[in-house]
Amino acid sequence: MALDPHSEPADLSLPEDYKADHPDEHPTDWGWHGEWGRAGRIAGWVVAIILLLMITATHYNGQGTLFLILTAAGLIIALIWDIHRRKNAWRE
Repeated sequence: MALDPHSEPADLSLPEDYKADHPDEHPTDWGWHGEWGRAGRIAGWVVAIILLLMITATHYNGQGTLFLILTAAGLIIALIWDIHRRKNAWRE
């Protein structure tokens, strides 16, 4: 059922008591800038290696092996892209 275009708009503002108890905070205010740094990159490589080692397990058919390889390849591509991005960041 379509909404009536002539109806009043919904009130999407926060109640006053909620605003008083929940100030408007941003992650950058307390030091989070959306990056895990070196630990995240190391963990990515460790996970990629673990995924490739899981290929040695017994699989009913090749479907599991296919998805392990695709997931590991996607992760490795993302990690290589990150290395390239960080290496060339000073040029921008």
